[in-house]
Order: sequence, then C-alpha cells, then structure tokens
Amino acid sequence: MYKIKINIGSIIILVLLVACSKKTINKPEPLEAINSASVAFKYKGNSLGEFFQNPSKAYISGYFYFDDTLADDVVFGLDIEWLEGLDNPIHFQGADWMALAGFTRKGVLWFPVGSPVNVTGTPTNTDKWEMRDTGTELRPNSWYKITIEADFEKREFTSVRLEGNGSDILVDISGYPLEYPNYIPLDKPTLTFYTFALRSKEFALANDRETKVFFDDIEGGIIKGSEKQIVFSNGFEHQHKIEEMPIVLPVTALNTIQEDFWYFENENAKITIVSTIKRSGNNAIECNADLKND
Repeated sequence: MYKIKINIGSIIILVLLVACSKKTINKPEPLEAINSASVAFKYKGNSLGEFFQNPSKAYISGYFYFDDTLADDVVFGLDIEWLEGLDNPIHFQGADWMALAGFTRKGVLWFPVGSPVNVTGTPTNTDKWEMRDTGTELRPNSWYKITIEADFEKREFTSVRLEGNGSDILVDISGYPLEYPNYIPLDKPTLTFYTFALRSKEFALANDRETKVFFDDIEGGIIKGSEKQIVFSNGFEHQHKIEEMPIVLPVTALNTIQEDFWYFENENAKITIVSTIKRSGNNAIECNADLKND
C-alpha cells in the first residue's frame, strides 16, 4: 500500500489545483500478474531427516472451493517443494524443486515444467507451462480435493488427482521435470507446502468477475512404496493472520521459521484467514488473484 506524507501547504496547493483543473489523478496500473500464495514449512522429525538425505516421492493434498462468480482464467491449486538448503545439499546449494499444479474452473490442469538448465543448477523463471483439459467443468459452491505427487529423487512429477462432485480424475504427468525457480538461502533443507490462486493480465478477461479461491484441510507427506506417511496437516485453525517470511541475506537459519505456520509466499500475495467459508473446523484460507495494484 502506498503511504504519502503531506503537510498543510501541500493540501492547500492540491485544493487549488483541483479547483482550477478537470484532470483526475491516475490510478496505479494493474499488476501484470499475481500469485497469491501462502507457504508453510516442515523440517523436523526422523522421517524428514531420512527424506532430506535420500529424497523420494512425496505428496500434497487439500480442498478448494470457489463460488459462481469466479473468473474463468484464474488458476488455483497446491504446491509442494523441496528446498535443499546451503549445508550439504544433494544437488545444489539453495536449490528449490517445485511440484506445483492447479486448475481453472473449466477443468483445465496447469503445471510448470522444468528447463534443461535447471538440472545443471541454474534457476529459471516460471514461464513454461503444460496444460491438460480434463473435459470436466468444475462446479461452484463445492469442495474439491486435489492431490499432487512428485518424485523428488528423479526431480519429476508423478500425477495430479482431482476428486469431487462425483468425479475422480487421475492425470498421469510422470516424466515431466520439476522446475528450479528460486535460490533460497536457508541453511538447512525443508519441505514447503503452498496454496495459491494466480492470474495474468495477458489472459485476464475484460470483466469484473471475482478472483477469490478458498482452501482448507491441507496435508502433505512422504510416499514409501504404496504407503503415505503424513508429515504435515493444517486446516488454518491455529492462526488469525498471515505473516511475512523472516528471510534474511546472506543466510537464513531455518529454525527461525515457525513450522506449521502460514506465511506470505511473496510481497504481492493477497491472502486472508477466513471463517465465513470453510470445509471443517472454524477457518479456511482465501487466496485472491485480483490484479488491482492497491
């Protein structure tokens, strides 16, 4: 939010200018794109210690909800990432391996794909996307469950599953490489879990439809054979507001970041803990992909 400091003289000049001119003050230009994402960290426990030494398959699942006013072009979903940290990484210091996937209300699956330079240690912008039309339009005012599985040993996607309203759709995306989008200066490795709603000015429709998507009951874990071991479970019941991540340069001590706590993933994210719409308990999270620059 913009903060402007003015004095009484400035106010008088402003009044005179308004009285003598028909010109209006221009509003800030809309954002080119927004990713309203929340992030939570999990790094303690024997099973995670084993995972960080020998990465394997992992998953994130959770529920989303939107009403009938949601714009068709908003992409929303979940993400699980393995951050290697700076101390004794498996591949590269500070590497961030991202398994993000989401849907539009029209039932189109979107997921970003890694570039060849990622596997040689170079991060890239998230601009290479794959899309899959499931052929099933999602219904508003309903809770759907999305589950993303990824193989962090191979640094590849495995699958995305969508369940709800009588649908059970499994999309095999195995073999698609995970992207390395960011260098993250954490001293130790961690798994991170995300909810998101994103929109781009390039694809935004010229209308005033809503851009809010709600999430609840997020779960994540490690996959061993056919068994899923839960390491993270959070339904937004233990906090009332989202906070900024305490990331500092050149190195952030991971133990200064609270586990099982939701942070803003970026400075433009528009996220709120809400109680008006929820699947269980008292709270859920609202991710707003509004492009207004306010």
